[in-house]
Amino acid sequence: MEEINGCLWIGELDTDYQLCNGNEYLLPILYKKDEIRFEYNQGNQDWSRNSCTIFAAIGMLSDLINYEFSLDEIKEVDELSYTRGRIRWNWWWVQSAVKLVADWYNNSELSKKYWKVAYYRISKYEDEIIENAIDKLYTIDWNHGLNSEYTKDKRDWMIDGTEFWNTTSWHSVDVINYKGQRSVKNSYKGTAEHNIYWLKNKLSKITNFWTYFYVYTLVKEDNLEEVKRLNEFKSALLVAIEDNSKLWHLTNDKKYKDELHKMNEINRLKLKDIDNELKKYV
Repeated sequence: MEEINGCLWIGELDTDYQLCNGNEYLLPILYKKDEIRFEYNQGNQDWSRNSCTIFAAIGMLSDLINYEFSLDEIKEVDELSYTRGRIRWNWWWVQSAVKLVADWYNNSELSKKYWKVAYYRISKYEDEIIENAIDKLYTIDWNHGLNSEYTKDKRDWMIDGTEFWNTTSWHSVDVINYKGQRSVKNSYKGTAEHNIYWLKNKLSKITNFWTYFYVYTLVKEDNLEEVKRLNEFKSALLVAIEDNSKLWHLTNDKKYKDELHKMNEINRLKLKDIDNELKKYV
């Protein structure tokens, strides 16, 4: 089956919660102990043929809480996307879908049974965190480009190559631990010959995988607001540190440079404090 793709890249925001090397311990071990993975098919219904970002986020959530969503539930989420700026029948952003699915689920009865979720953005170059997440059986939501070379490479169920520059379209998928190997889980169950296939190389090495990915983690009901506050604080600090660094390079005022350096040192210490606080909730 030819894939019906529907992804407008990532759409990452500065306010996204972020995980960086050195705080991979903030990913708790999954509470479920099996390796069950849930597959869906976005191509069987006209309303979902451009909804790969929503199906990838639903697939990531399913794997986390070990729950198979009904088509009616997924359609409910899909319809909600059109209340958040998505154009009817059009493609959508990965970040927007991940946020929508989290918001919808956190306000549902299911979250009372399985706990609520928070989502984090991680750079594809954070190999340590990515491998740690996959080893701990997390499903991660990504966006990758498609072309004829990539399609040909996966015919033996394994992507061996790393150079796939001439992408013709973008598609959101899940990356999972499948039989002990990092793998891609697509959203064409029953109709795509290679709905799950392996990746030989780390994601940071594969050129057609986008710069960022997202992951859901479980959060206790009574901790969710504090986790949100701490992560929003952390996101704002990361932006401030980056902005101060830009200003440091732009200015010729030595005294101002010193003040910017001092402020960033203070901000970095505060980041450590926040990480220590977050450890209490995972």
